[in-house]
Amino acid sequence: MSEPTKTSAIIVEYAKATQDVCMCLSLSIFLIVIFILSPLNKFLLTSIFGKVIIILLLGFTIFYNIKQTIKFSQNFNVSLLSGEWSTIKTNIAYSYIFTVFLMILLITVLRVLNQRAF
Repeated sequence: MSEPTKTSAIIVEYAKATQDVCMCLSLSIFLIVIFILSPLNKFLLTSIFGKVIIILLLGFTIFYNIKQTIKFSQNFNVSLLSGEWSTIKTNIAYSYIFTVFLMILLITVLRVLNQRAF
C-alpha cells in the first residue's frame, strides 16, 4: 500500500470511529432525556434501569474514543507535547477535550443516580 493510500485509509477509519462515537453520544443524550428529564424518572425500576444503560453507553463511548484517538496518534507517530502543531494534533487534542466532557457527563449521571437511589 502506498503512503498516501495508507494515510487516507487511516483518516477514513478515524472518521468512521468519530461517527460511531457521535451516534453513541446521541443515543445517550436521547436516553438521558427519556429516563432522567422526563416523568419516567419517578418510577424507581425504570429510572435505575435507564440510568445503568446510560452509564454503560457513556463508559463505552469514552473507552472507544480514547482507544481510537490513541490508535490514530500512533499511526501518525504524533506527540502532543513535542514538535510543530498540525491539524492532526488539533484533532487529537479536541478528541481528548471531548472525552473530558463525556467524563463530566458520566459523573453527572452517576451523581443523579446516587441522589435518587438513597
